[in-house]
Amino acid sequence: MPPTLLQTFEALCHAQAAWRELSDRGRVRATGTDRVRFLNGMLTCDVEGLSPGEWSPSLLLDRKGHVQVSLDAVALEGELLLDVDPGGEPLLVETLDRHIVADDVSLESLSAAWGALAIDGPGAAEAAVALGAPRLDPGRAGSAAGLLWLAGGGLGGPGVRALGPRDAIDALRRGLDLPELAADAAEILRIEAGLTRCGIDTGERTFPQEAGLEGAVSFEKGCYVGQEIVARIHSRGAVNRRLVQLECEEPVGPGDEIQVEGRKSGHVTSSAVSPLRGPLCLGYVRAQDAATGTRARIGRGAAVVSDPTASV
Repeated sequence: MPPTLLQTFEALCHAQAAWRELSDRGRVRATGTDRVRFLNGMLTCDVEGLSPGEWSPSLLLDRKGHVQVSLDAVALEGELLLDVDPGGEPLLVETLDRHIVADDVSLESLSAAWGALAIDGPGAAEAAVALGAPRLDPGRAGSAAGLLWLAGGGLGGPGVRALGPRDAIDALRRGLDLPELAADAAEILRIEAGLTRCGIDTGERTFPQEAGLEGAVSFEKGCYVGQEIVARIHSRGAVNRRLVQLECEEPVGPGDEIQVEGRKSGHVTSSAVSPLRGPLCLGYVRAQDAATGTRARIGRGAAVVSDPTASV
């Protein structure tokens, strides 16, 4: 029988590390002499500030500053690797291709040829080193054992990712002596950590600051697609709504209305029932209702805005 969610969580706590599949993520290689300049004008992170062996979370926005795609930009010798959230690669490639005019930039999808997995938990770094990974600080990338390793970006805590040809990932997977973190358990941990997932917790008209994605935006670099609106929101220091985590009295579902003081404040975007914390959700509420401790109602049950970092 497959392990229960509680057994999976207990195994993770005992082993201090667990692995999970990431092969549903997209991977795009960018080459050409103009790749850095071009992508710096398309993505929100400071691509020009990345040295080979460094990576940064980033976003692709539309011209009105709305989130379209979430990704990680990895600087390597002679190329940039874009590690894209599930489902985001087609829109990313279509948008980038449309803006390449006289630029020396080539895009190549590696999604079919490459796989990926993550090791999460307090012992992730040591577990990865035991498998042949280099020792890396968060935000760094390095190659070893035929794979590209990225440190950081875990499910609310330490994590290491391995990316590379599918046969190399298959060999790595066979050598793992760690519990597997199934997709449903990983989703619970994501919601426990309050991590935004693009396409689930964002819509066509979501700004980065509403969704808690400011860490993927450089507010120091020059112009990029959507910058004017995002910079205006940043200088104003306010948005109309915010994505928050709520602890719930009973299970809720995406789309459920969130009420504060008897009036509609927002809606649920993702939800889970944690074996350790009970029903949880992420959802948008009006900015004035986003403070930790704000009491709300979702359906017939009570809820309270909580601080994800308090449980990490």
